[in-house]
Amino acid sequence: MGVFLTLKSRYNFDYYQWGHLTLRNRCLYFIVLDGYIDFTSMKEYRQNGGTGMKWRQWFVYAAYRKMWIYFVLLVAITVMAVSSTLYLFYANQTEKTIGKNLISMLQQTSYTSNIVHQQIITVGTHLQNNNRIITTLMSHNPDKLQDREAMDILTEIQSTYPFIKDIGIYNDYTKSFLTTRGTPYELNEEEKKQMITTPHSQYIDLFAQKVEPSFPSSSLTPINVLTFILRPNYALTSQNRGAILINMNEQYIMQTMQSISSDSDNSFVVDANGLVLSHTDPTQFMKNISDTTYMQQIVASPDKSHYFKIRLNGQQQLVTYVKSEQLGWYFVSIKPYVMLISDISVLRNFTWLIVLVIILLGVIVAYYATNKLYNPLGNLIHKVQELTGNQTSGTVKNRNEFALLSEAFSNVVNQAQVGEIEKQWSMPVLKKTYLQHLLRGTQHDLSAAHIIQSNINEHFANAYYTVILAQIDKYAEFEQNHNQMMQGLLRFSVSNISNELLEKHVYNEHIVVDEQTIGILLFQKSPSISTHILLTLAEIQETIDKLFHFTVTFSIGPVVNEQNNIHSSFEKAQEYAKYRFFYGHRSIIHADMVQHLSQQANFYPMETEKKLCEALRVNHEVKVEQAISVFMKHMSELSYYQALSCTNQLLSTLLREFGNSVPIIEDYSKEYFDIVNKLQTSETLKEAHTLVQDFCKIILELIEKKQATKNDTIIGYVCSYLQEHYHNSNLGIEAIADSVQLSSGYLGKLFRNHTQLSFNDYLKNIRLEEAKKLLISTEDPIAYVSEKVGIINTTYFFTLFKKAYGLSPAQFREQYADKEKKHY
Repeated sequence: MGVFLTLKSRYNFDYYQWGHLTLRNRCLYFIVLDGYIDFTSMKEYRQNGGTGMKWRQWFVYAAYRKMWIYFVLLVAITVMAVSSTLYLFYANQTEKTIGKNLISMLQQTSYTSNIVHQQIITVGTHLQNNNRIITTLMSHNPDKLQDREAMDILTEIQSTYPFIKDIGIYNDYTKSFLTTRGTPYELNEEEKKQMITTPHSQYIDLFAQKVEPSFPSSSLTPINVLTFILRPNYALTSQNRGAILINMNEQYIMQTMQSISSDSDNSFVVDANGLVLSHTDPTQFMKNISDTTYMQQIVASPDKSHYFKIRLNGQQQLVTYVKSEQLGWYFVSIKPYVMLISDISVLRNFTWLIVLVIILLGVIVAYYATNKLYNPLGNLIHKVQELTGNQTSGTVKNRNEFALLSEAFSNVVNQAQVGEIEKQWSMPVLKKTYLQHLLRGTQHDLSAAHIIQSNINEHFANAYYTVILAQIDKYAEFEQNHNQMMQGLLRFSVSNISNELLEKHVYNEHIVVDEQTIGILLFQKSPSISTHILLTLAEIQETIDKLFHFTVTFSIGPVVNEQNNIHSSFEKAQEYAKYRFFYGHRSIIHADMVQHLSQQANFYPMETEKKLCEALRVNHEVKVEQAISVFMKHMSELSYYQALSCTNQLLSTLLREFGNSVPIIEDYSKEYFDIVNKLQTSETLKEAHTLVQDFCKIILELIEKKQATKNDTIIGYVCSYLQEHYHNSNLGIEAIADSVQLSSGYLGKLFRNHTQLSFNDYLKNIRLEEAKKLLISTEDPIAYVSEKVGIINTTYFFTLFKKAYGLSPAQFREQYADKEKKHY
């Protein structure tokens, strides 16, 4: 007999597998499922059709669950999409059809109203052509018999036209009103206003009003009527205001609508001013609805008839209208959208019911379809597990069959792809390395050249090759302003811009030569550089300057026709790049420009060097600058190496000439060697000019400092000499100038610059100060004091003393004596 057992295993199984064992001579089949072993006999398993296993797959494998869920979602989404589309299409078509039907109904009502209006005009014309009516209308005196005959005619006409509520004649001469309405025979207030007080010149007028019922009547409710006034004197010269009044029951129009359509619960007629002339709801009669949203939309619409949806009082409504061109009336119908197409609600509910039934059937179909489609995948997983021994891990619901397959096949796929991926990844690097070696002529030393040879040989099918070097200008400043990452990005950007713009004319490859230089290898079909390429290089320079705010200089090597000679074009381009020294930044340098400079005569400007040394010795800055400018102008006429050599020679000469006289090496050794090193890497002649200027400024500064020290010593000596020999009346600047080996004029200027006083003023101040001391400390006569301080002329002494102190020498002595007495 068959048995089914569930035993707790001592082992943890993280995947299921089938096996068999023998229990009491019965062969049982088991499945290992998340740590449990479920046994069942083969017969019971076959009887169940494998259903137990299929239901377990829902709880075990994620892909099985997802497949079944996706099938269900696909069925549900498809059914709902189709059903919704059909429902919306049907609703839209229903709305359109009903709208057209309502428009047709309103058009018939409008047509009926036009006919009524025309019949009223016909009645008026008929009455105007009746002698009895005209006599009654125009009579100046009342006549009962005549009124009776007119009343018979009016009653006859009223009975002929069912839409006429009553009809009357108003005689303006006799102020009498004859009407079929009944007694009293007089105009109401509204009729008087329209008939008497309001001037009119047109034949027919229309207004709406509520009139009291005729007497006797059991109803006290006013009657809603549309009153037509017809004036026979429209085309006459008579000033008579008599008229024919015809009242039409406003419900006549609504009765016409209801006879055409039984479902006209909310229909009405409004005039051009928005006044309701007739309405299914009598209470709305004469109500002004011009300020309503739907009425404004109707009036603003250019269509004579149309329908639209609008929300009124929180409910969706279908508004249909027809405009009567003849009357200027709007025939409007407003229907609740739900009531209008009530069958759609039933259709919607029925549709949802069908959708749910189809979805339930889809769930069942999806279950069987999933099992059918999943069988190959399940078999494949089982075989993979047998071959690889891989097991999934985790909880039951997190197991994924595709993870098993991915793990099983990933090694094989990866091994197949690794080689190709590595080759693809390394190809650009190998290609750039190969091109770098190609520029230097060392491509044969590259061990991996055979790997990319076939890939790159197609580009060397061209007959001619040219190397262009792009050097970043002011590289020291560029390196200082940008970090390493940004420098790399900017070099990459320069390569991309150059490649993109040059690609329009010629195929090219870019190679980073060094941090400052980018090489461009052109694969040409012609043996010369075209004008288009030169213009493109200028465009590249402009683009880089505009986008990144730095410039590049291009140097173009000669065209070669063999791959092995590309390195010679590269070397020439490197040599041409040095001539940026003369042409400046953002230049495009080629062989013709370099050849012109290399043919210049080579000689060193000795005379200019001598003038510069002389200007430095005399500390004349203007002449120093002039001599440097002349020297640099001569450098611009030499080749690069000649100019650099001459500039180095000039610095060496200046160091030799002034190194012994001023302490250049001792105090400015760092500055000097920095200038020499910068000169070797200077990019332009202007930079070299600036470096020579800086070195000359150092020399001028040291000479000036040395001269200032010497002058201080001289002035100190002169001041000391004057302090010691001021009593010598023959003391003068000439004698002192001879002692310090200077001219008297130069010594005078030097003395004034240091002391801010002239030589004589300084000596005079010393003598006067010494005289003050003698006047205070001695009783010697004034003349003796004057001679003792070196001033022989006593009168001159008096003049100098009084001018300096505001007192004569005698007054100064007396004033000092008085102060001494007061003190004691």
